[in-house]
Amino acid sequence: MSYPASLIAFAFVKKGIDEGKFVTQMKLQKLVYFAQGYHLAKYHKPLINETFQAWMYGPVIPEIYQDFKLYGSRPITDTVEFTPSSTYTPPFHLDAEALDTINYTWGVLKDFSAMSLSNWTHQPNGPWSKVYDPEVKSTPISNEEIKQYFEKLLIRA
Repeated sequence: MSYPASLIAFAFVKKGIDEGKFVTQMKLQKLVYFAQGYHLAKYHKPLINETFQAWMYGPVIPEIYQDFKLYGSRPITDTVEFTPSSTYTPPFHLDAEALDTINYTWGVLKDFSAMSLSNWTHQPNGPWSKVYDPEVKSTPISNEEIKQYFEKLLIRA
């Protein structure tokens, strides 16, 4: 089963609030990207319904950007300003695979800065770098590219 990206993003925001390791919108995008890659590589199916786009600072889900844009670049310390997009219709029950992916991703990346994660997504021959065009903001990044990249990344780890 795949989920709205906003739901997965909200799960990471909640983890950040609960642990006092608040995320910014940029870090949130990278967490969801890594989670999608991990899920594709491990379970051979997408975690989220939406398609990532290659933006200047890496892979982005526009719905997450819309949902959390009121926070700007500030750490998200509460969800008072959270305005979910139409794709976010709670409550959702996350299955065991989704929870595994979220918990694994959070455990691996929670202490990394948003900028270090952004730099990581810019690695040569990564899914973002293969399609990024500074003139086109909405170039899609295929799940197949993400899956292949993460399969190699996770095998090496």
